[in-house]
Amino acid sequence: MVIESIPKTAGMVYAIAASLLVVLLFRSGRFNRWTGYAMLLISTAFGFLVFAPMLPNQLQVVLLGNTKQLGVPVALAFVALALFVVMAFAFGRSFCGHVCPIGAVQELIYLIPGRKLLIRSKAVPIGVRAAFLAAFLVAALVFSTGLLTYLGVRDFFHLEFSSAYVYVLLGILAIGVFIYRPFCRFLCPYGALLSLAAVKSRLRLHRNELCIDCGKCEKVCPTYEAGRTNLKQECYLCDRCRQVCPTGAIVYGRAPSGGDH
Repeated sequence: MVIESIPKTAGMVYAIAASLLVVLLFRSGRFNRWTGYAMLLISTAFGFLVFAPMLPNQLQVVLLGNTKQLGVPVALAFVALALFVVMAFAFGRSFCGHVCPIGAVQELIYLIPGRKLLIRSKAVPIGVRAAFLAAFLVAALVFSTGLLTYLGVRDFFHLEFSSAYVYVLLGILAIGVFIYRPFCRFLCPYGALLSLAAVKSRLRLHRNELCIDCGKCEKVCPTYEAGRTNLKQECYLCDRCRQVCPTGAIVYGRAPSGGDH
């Protein structure tokens, strides 16, 4: 389904514009559930039509030196990858939350009714993802092998169902009905880098003085990042916390130097 005549730069332009739009909407308080759904659908469409902005795969292609598959100069690809790390440091994970096609598909799939399995230990997914990142780097740099290929990322968005690998990703997506964003939280190598930057993000969701400690935000957060002392590195700006807050105490902006009120 990927239309090869559409330049990959179109996906990158969309990624930058959409990520900044998410930030502006959150900053102004205009982001809502329906805006989020619309962006998820558009991002998913970009994945199937352009196979971009697919930054985890782009990272793999850069490491493997496959310049032809990039569709853009290698230097530009490096700049783009670095840019989104900087953006995660400045604004949090707006790209992961609403713009990355892989993340968008998982966010939509999680909306399917079913019993949700909440993983209370953040150390487990972060540890597994760190191990996968290490294996990903070794495979690419030492053995010239791209592990994402075996996860079926490219085959899925190209609708190549004759490939056995596509069913690996389909299995991961099926798990995503019950576990929030399994690919993002357990496997995504680029997401691992963005999460490190997001720990120190300048703008983030935080509580203000209106908080009454009702605990509703913590109960609804699928990654357990809504607590006062949480680092927000796994916050995908899904907006569930703001939607359930009875006092409007959760705002997006620069958190006080001492953390949440």
